[in-house]
Amino acid sequence: MSLHFFEKLTYDEDDWCILEDAHIRACDLLGEPPVSYKNADRLARHIMKLFDAGVRDFEVIATIAAHREIILDRKATYH
Repeated sequence: MSLHFFEKLTYDEDDWCILEDAHIRACDLLGEPPVSYKNADRLARHIMKLFDAGVRDFEVIATIAAHREIILDRKATYH
C-alpha cells in the first residue's frame, strides 16, 4: 500500500475542528449532550462519511447528520 492511500484516511487539525463543530452542532439540533448522547458513535461515523464525501460546511454536515438520526430513531420505534 502506498502512503498516499493512508493520507486520505487521516484528518489534519483543521479537518478535526470541522468534524468536532459538526458533531457538537448536530447534538445541539437533536437536543442531546455531545458527551453522553447514546448514539454519538453512529452520529460521528455519519459526520465523517459526509466530510469524506467532500462536504466541508459544518452546519450542512450537522443538519444532514441530525436529520438522519431523527429518521433512524423513528424507524427504531416502529418495530
